[in-house]
Parts: sequence; C-alpha cells; structure tokens
Amino acid sequence: MKVKPNKIRFFSPEDNTDEAPKVTPKETSFSTSVTKTGRLAFPQKLMEGLSIDPSKPHYKVGTVNRRKGVKALYLIPTEAGDDEAFELSKTGRGYSIPLKGVFQKIGLNFQDHEYTFVIKPYDYGDGVSGFELVSDQQTPRTANSDASEE
Repeated sequence: MKVKPNKIRFFSPEDNTDEAPKVTPKETSFSTSVTKTGRLAFPQKLMEGLSIDPSKPHYKVGTVNRRKGVKALYLIPTEAGDDEAFELSKTGRGYSIPLKGVFQKIGLNFQDHEYTFVIKPYDYGDGVSGFELVSDQQTPRTANSDASEE
C-alpha cells in the first residue's frame, strides 16, 4: 500500500511521555443519619470535618414548609437561653441531637426506615452560618403535622 508522504503523521519524543490525568479535587461530602431512637447522629469524623464546636452545642432546627413533604432540615447555631434551641449532646464517641418528636411530626418513620442526610454548610445571613441537611428521600407529611397552630 502506497501512502502519500504528506499523510503520514510522525510522533515526537514528547508524544511518548505519559500524561498524568488531571485530578480535580473531590469535594468532601459528609452525611448523617437518624438513629432508631430518633436522634440525629454526628459522628466524630463529621464534627471534625465540618468544624462543629461541641462547646457551642445549641442549634435551632427547622425546615421549609412544603406540601409534598420534607426535603431538607436546617441547623442554625444559637445561644443557650433560646427557647427554640436543641442541644447537641455527647453519645459514645460522637454527638447527637434528640429530635424524636420533630421527626414524628414531619412524618419520618425512623423506627422502620433509615434516613440519611447529606450535610453542607449553609449561609443563613447576617454573618450566621449553619448547616443544611438534604435527604435523598422525600418524606410525606402526616395529616396531624399539616394542621397549623392557631
């Protein structure tokens, strides 16, 4: 087979070097889960990775009211005297926040199902930053939790 000289592509020694694939830094993601006793678990690795200070253990816990259930929880740091504050408490090697009643009101059947939330820093505004916990599983609200307080 006769090939025209201008159709041949010649390689250089630089073409023979292995190029290392470019590594994009992987964003570290943390997750937390709800225990069978209705506690939101914070393992030690999560506490260190998100720089959660156990000496400031008070958080407001909230969600966005939606008709189709709860998709995310929000934890916003607050002071000890706040009437809406939940306290982070030491459990084993990690920490947790007891939220059994809250989870029941928003329709999480935590005793029969495992719920996992991806937790990310969240800018609440006015220099306050907390955490957004997003569930990959949407949970329907029960009838009694949709009733507004009057």
